[in-house]
Amino acid sequence: MAKPLLTAKPISAIASNAARLSVFSIAFFVIVLGTLHLLEPEFDPTWRFISEYALGSFGWMMHLAFVLLAVSLVSAGVAIFSQVRTLAGYIGLVIFGLSATGVLIAAVFVTDPISVSPDAATFSGKMHSIGATLDYTPVAALLISFALARNEAWRPIRGRLFVTSGIMIVLMALFILQIPGDGQFNPDVLAGLFGRFLVVSYLGWFLSVGFHVIKLRKLSE
Repeated sequence: MAKPLLTAKPISAIASNAARLSVFSIAFFVIVLGTLHLLEPEFDPTWRFISEYALGSFGWMMHLAFVLLAVSLVSAGVAIFSQVRTLAGYIGLVIFGLSATGVLIAAVFVTDPISVSPDAATFSGKMHSIGATLDYTPVAALLISFALARNEAWRPIRGRLFVTSGIMIVLMALFILQIPGDGQFNPDVLAGLFGRFLVVSYLGWFLSVGFHVIKLRKLSE
């Protein structure tokens, strides 16, 4: 027997404003990241990580980009908190918080160049790596999508939620498969390319969620 749909809860002004902040932050994140590709072309995007932009002349922009991503994660969680009422959804929100924490750690600590072996990593580089490994945004997005799909107000965009979160999951898996077991990267390892596809794929899900929260708020006014 199919589980009954949950009745919709009204969207508060705080949730609506948080949704706007999430939309702005994730869009600005992608814009800043794209701009860095033009300003720092010395980092080959096929195998160099986006974190390495922090090592260039415009490194402050990479720090800003990470902060923007963390802000989008936190504000999205605030925006949909009242709409998520299943265990899977709450777990997803916790993972959002964990991911935001990891991204902020990555923003504070500068990565080592990709040529540095794990044994020679600096404290800053190790902390950055720890922060980066805490980002499980695709998993959180998929869990939250299942939770929102049970909410009557979210049924119109259920397909969009599953498609965008599914793309994120697939790209995360492809990115992980690119990581060499010995930690030695070279131009034949396309981790940088799949890493870029992965973080840019966040845009679709966050925009879908953010704009729908804003729409629901307007309908309730």
